[in-house]
Amino acid sequence: MPFANPATAKPKQQQPRQVAFDPAIAKAVAQRLVVGLSHDIVCLQLRHMADEQVVRAYIREAENNAFFQGCMSLRQPLQKRTWILEAQAQHWRLDPEKRNIPIRKNLSPEDFYAQYYTNQRAVIARGWIDDWPAMTLWNTDYLEEKIGRDTLVQLQKDRESRPDYEAATLYLRDKIPFGDIADLLRSGKPSNDMYVTANNGAENIEAFKPIWPDFHAIDGVINDTNDQQAFVWIGPAGTITPFHHDLTNNLLIQVKGRKEVVLVPNWEEAHMKTDHRFFSSLTPADLDFSPGAAPCAMKFTIGPGDALFIPVGWWHYITSLEESYSVLFTNFKYPNDFNAGFPQEMTP
Repeated sequence: MPFANPATAKPKQQQPRQVAFDPAIAKAVAQRLVVGLSHDIVCLQLRHMADEQVVRAYIREAENNAFFQGCMSLRQPLQKRTWILEAQAQHWRLDPEKRNIPIRKNLSPEDFYAQYYTNQRAVIARGWIDDWPAMTLWNTDYLEEKIGRDTLVQLQKDRESRPDYEAATLYLRDKIPFGDIADLLRSGKPSNDMYVTANNGAENIEAFKPIWPDFHAIDGVINDTNDQQAFVWIGPAGTITPFHHDLTNNLLIQVKGRKEVVLVPNWEEAHMKTDHRFFSSLTPADLDFSPGAAPCAMKFTIGPGDALFIPVGWWHYITSLEESYSVLFTNFKYPNDFNAGFPQEMTP
């Protein structure tokens, strides 16, 4: 075979480098393009996933894809919704008093629904549960006697074993004798490891029946209580419910102990770094509580006898400062079925 003449031989054209398709990179690129980031910023943010040429190839592929172009056509109306919410948030932040939750003594049902429920404003109502037997009866010894030391109770257990304990409630459910919970409460030791929450409500109906007569519905505000719409919370000092929002309006009633609460209105959604759909990666330490700061965060403490109304979609972070017993209601007199319209999670 003759050798090629270097003087007349044509240089070989360099073949483009073939890169295996990576769905993770494609998803990351698409997410950033949808929110309006420039190509340069996308490349910079994804430099840990691939070099710049590869990322730019994914950008070109996305922008030329008919499916992606269809998704991008929805971007403008979504941006308009975000703009409206931000305008609402900016007006709210203008008033320094908006960072204070109103406290109303003997708030009438009519005023509650007219001023707070229908206006989606949080409020602390006092005087609603002064006649509850639970207010004087509930302590560790009483609950252990009524529920039974050997009665199995479902709770969130080993929460301190993983940072996403709230999102992982289904995996952390466990049943233990109520006596073990009582022993932890008596010890006075702060802990976030064991907490009886609303997520355990359905499983604890039978176990908690002996203490059901100790509280009742609030006339004109809450419908008659039943096993499916009232939830008992029991935990030591140190239990934490991290930032999240619920799909219903909630009435959280504090029977014993104090809790520190941080609330953020639902129109501050864009500032809450949503994670897992209705959780947030933020903590109170990440927030600026000074007037005018975004998001508008409100920090306060509730204690025995306080009924805190948390509007649907409002973000809340709650820390038990002491051994704590609470009751939560969702069965208001007015409609509260907003969870029915919440978008379903898309699976790949």
